Amino acid sequence: MTHPEMNELYELYLLGTLEPELASEIDSHVVDRCEYCGERLREAALVVAAMSGMAEQVDPPKHLRERVLASVRPRKQSTSWIYAVGGLVAACVILFAYTLWSANTARSLREEISALSQERDQLRSAVEVLSRPDTRMVQFGKQNAANGRVFLSSNGGVVFAGSQLPQLASDKTFQLWLIPGKGAPRSAGLFRANAQGAFVNVVPGPLNLTQIQAVAVSVEPRQGSPAPTTTPILVVSIG
Repeated sequence: MTHPEMNELYELYLLGTLEPELASEIDSHVVDRCEYCGERLREAALVVAAMSGMAEQVDPPKHLRERVLASVRPRKQSTSWIYAVGGLVAACVILFAYTLWSANTARSLREEISALSQERDQLRSAVEVLSRPDTRMVQFGKQNAANGRVFLSSNGGVVFAGSQLPQLASDKTFQLWLIPGKGAPRSAGLFRANAQGAFVNVVPGPLNLTQIQAVAVSVEPRQGSPAPTTTPILVVSIG
């Protein structure tokens, strides 16, 4: 695959949603310290970050102003004030309902922007690890099951990315563990897969990789656990 053919694939590669045969092409360039791919990966992280500025301001429906004005226009009948007051009350109810809807929409947008900002920061950290000269890669899984790659750098840390993880209940989360040759597993952070089952988790370094034999994933309570409470659903040997 040529570099121009890869240009549309870097964002999907970082998110772990690229088809394995296409991702392996970029993998080979990453392993070879390709400067072109390194620069495109940095740009891909910025593209995701730019999504946080795409939320549009919500404008009130155009008919709302006309309806409010129409409800208070004078009428020729002697009882016009009754209709005017009734119309104004109705318009106020509509305006109140719209205000609540707008507030909920704004809150949802703020939460989405916050999530995108966190994803941007995570992708930037991932790119830093991938671009380090000492980074090595371990591939795991099968196409129709949980699969992905572990990138390891003694100075940068660990990037754990892939796809096909199952969806979890709202009170559960995935927890990544670093498994040493001796001793207890060390928590390496909480993460969740998106609707397509894709995931990215970055463990900042430095790390003594000689003391880590594997990484594992278990399903834990939403707030995480100090030690695994369930049998890991995924174990990747990196020794």
